[in-house]
Amino acid sequence: PQDVLIGARWLDSQLTLVNVNKRRPILVQDNTDNITLPVFVASRNPNGPGEGGAAVVLDTHNMTHSEKAEEKAGRDLYHHNEFVSKKISIYRSLPSCWTNTCEQFVSKEMETLTLPEASVIIIFNNEAWTPLVRSVHSVLDRTPPSVLREVILVDDKSTLEHLHAPLDKYFREYKKVKIVRLPERKGLINARLRGVEVSSAPVLVFLDSHIECFKGWIESMLIRIAKNPRAVIFPVLEGIDKETFKVQCITSQTYYGDFEWKQLFFNWIEIPQREFKRRKSDADSFRSPTMPGGLFAISRQFFEHLGAYDPQMLFWGGENIELSFKTWMCNGSLELDPCSHVGHVFRKGVAAVGSINQSFRNSLRVAEIWMDDYKNYFYERSRYRIVKIGSLSDRQGLRKSLGCKSFAWYLENIFPEKAIPMCIVYAGEV
Repeated sequence: PQDVLIGARWLDSQLTLVNVNKRRPILVQDNTDNITLPVFVASRNPNGPGEGGAAVVLDTHNMTHSEKAEEKAGRDLYHHNEFVSKKISIYRSLPSCWTNTCEQFVSKEMETLTLPEASVIIIFNNEAWTPLVRSVHSVLDRTPPSVLREVILVDDKSTLEHLHAPLDKYFREYKKVKIVRLPERKGLINARLRGVEVSSAPVLVFLDSHIECFKGWIESMLIRIAKNPRAVIFPVLEGIDKETFKVQCITSQTYYGDFEWKQLFFNWIEIPQREFKRRKSDADSFRSPTMPGGLFAISRQFFEHLGAYDPQMLFWGGENIELSFKTWMCNGSLELDPCSHVGHVFRKGVAAVGSINQSFRNSLRVAEIWMDDYKNYFYERSRYRIVKIGSLSDRQGLRKSLGCKSFAWYLENIFPEKAIPMCIVYAGEV
């Protein structure tokens, strides 16, 4: 049979199903509703393009003019090689990232622990078809049914046709997949808050819409949350090449989260030796000062206890740093899980809703609410300009009511390696 399907999918009998997260079959050539699905590969050919995370390299010399034009159009629209992605099965296999130590850790813990259920929340806006559908299938196929309550797709006002009726048709028989559509563009922060509102599981897992989960991606995160409900866990991010879609494993983690003083943006920094020495096993998590924020798991109760995301933040930017700071300062723990691996397409030049000023506004709110006098280093480095940032009283009241520690405590106890810019000239009235 053909591998490429247009407006249809393989029968379940033609697939090797992993678990009951799968849907009931939709018949091939089901065109009774006149809704045609985009082109995608739905086979499980073990030797197919991209299998095992392998790169797909195009033979550009033998591509037709129309194929080259299609490739360029997809790259211009999605900022990755969508032409290549369409050649790779939406069910493609990935290499195993689990070390023996991690596998033994998970097996031993699951002998005595009952893992909590999770709601997986994915926000998308004008995403290409195959990366989005492949993201969802990787969750469904590689998550134990007993812990996956639902996958919630929040459409942040997409305008591309394939993300409306075709997407509804594709997922309508997947009982665990729910699609929520926002009537106007909200941006990542408020779209995630909407996803939380309609979710129901005790653990929230946030993912981007162009990811692939590896085997064992969720079990160790849920184990850590079950043992410490105040732990916020994020996985090792395996880069998926935006041109070839090659992905491979990092089995020896050497970097965790940092932040820069200038914009309060996230950076990676080498994990200090003190943190390696603190760990007793290679399966132990790393206590990370910050997290990138695109992919993480958190107890619903703890997320709400922390005040969720700041509702006055606009669109995107700063929410990950705010959550990082307040997790540590308000008696939580932020951890990088070396046993959890998720692939991620890192794209450049993607235009996000909102402006740089709005992202800077979010960072100003973080500085004013959480950084105490250390906010002055941020102001000087960022060449502070006056921006209306909204009322701070509710969030400052939240911090006080939670009995959160000072930013000085955070730097001393969580991030002692963080260099403080001392050559500062303060501006103000004299």
